[in-house]
Amino acid sequence: MSHRLQLTSAPSVLFLFGLSGAGKSFVGDVIGAHHDWFVYHADDDLTNEMRQIIAAKQPFTEAMRDQFFCRIVDKINDYRRLYPRLVITQGAYKKKHRDYIRQSVDNIDMIYVTTSDKLIHQRLEYRTNGISNASAEAIKHIFEIPDESVKKLHNVDGKDEIIQQLNAFYNN
Repeated sequence: MSHRLQLTSAPSVLFLFGLSGAGKSFVGDVIGAHHDWFVYHADDDLTNEMRQIIAAKQPFTEAMRDQFFCRIVDKINDYRRLYPRLVITQGAYKKKHRDYIRQSVDNIDMIYVTTSDKLIHQRLEYRTNGISNASAEAIKHIFEIPDESVKKLHNVDGKDEIIQQLNAFYNN
């Protein structure tokens, strides 16, 4: 049974974050398939230096991350001038960067996308670009799990499950 996504009471910006392979882009695309949401996959704006570091299976420096999140906030604010409703997907492993985004962007909600380690491994195994399983595993330990005040979306059983959870968040 297919459910209809109803985000009428959602803020105008949704920021999806979580581990590599959790399904942030998939969830963002589910939201984006509904008429008035524009999807910004922030990894599209990784610098060439960051892409080289991913290819070399190395971690980003803190300075690189800080600069990247400044770039993301600028891009979000640019897109807000063009689109009334925006969904952003990005790992945002560090709490300080999630806090920076929350403080820099009005009318935003952060959603932690999560799934099982087994599904993450399977998803990354079949990826043709982006982070490898080995790289994802190597940086997993730096991910700072958000507190219970952050909405948590479990991406396990596909589109209908995602829509049900999103509707539950925003249609109380």
